[in-house]
Amino acid sequence: MRYYSLSLALAAALALTGTAAFAEEGSSSEFHRHHFGGLLAGSHNTEKNGFTAGGDYEFRFVRQFGVMATGEYVGGGFREDLFALTAVVHPWHGLKLQAGPGFEHELNRHEVAGEAGSEVLHHEATRKLLRIGGGYDIEVGKHMTIGPDFAVDILKGEKVFVYGITIGLGFSGR
Repeated sequence: MRYYSLSLALAAALALTGTAAFAEEGSSSEFHRHHFGGLLAGSHNTEKNGFTAGGDYEFRFVRQFGVMATGEYVGGGFREDLFALTAVVHPWHGLKLQAGPGFEHELNRHEVAGEAGSEVLHHEATRKLLRIGGGYDIEVGKHMTIGPDFAVDILKGEKVFVYGITIGLGFSGR
């Protein structure tokens, strides 16, 4: 419950920093209201490393404020799926800052040696998390973006660092 209270407070703080965006809504510069991105990254905590592949969709209400849904698979020592719904603020050029709640679904596979041979045991766990992150979208042409992405997933008792590159496609769809 503490993580959801913290994530709600962070989302509210991000929303308040984006209130200047409403005054900028009528500006002449264009922005992509819809943005789809693919992520190739690495994940790391104090004990494990893993390869991360995922995607996200962002809907911008106004130039500087939107919401993002993110889904990722983390391999290696992690073996988990992750989903997060974050508030996103774009304070300057391609810079994006995000925070919000999510969850991870972990599948652990253990081999146990016995008299008749080894037996494979599966253990599943779902945990809540708070994602805080940022990145920078560099426009390549009119609709494509590429740039670095970084996030910290805060779970009960651990922090997982995710760092990689995102390639995206944006369009207006007004």
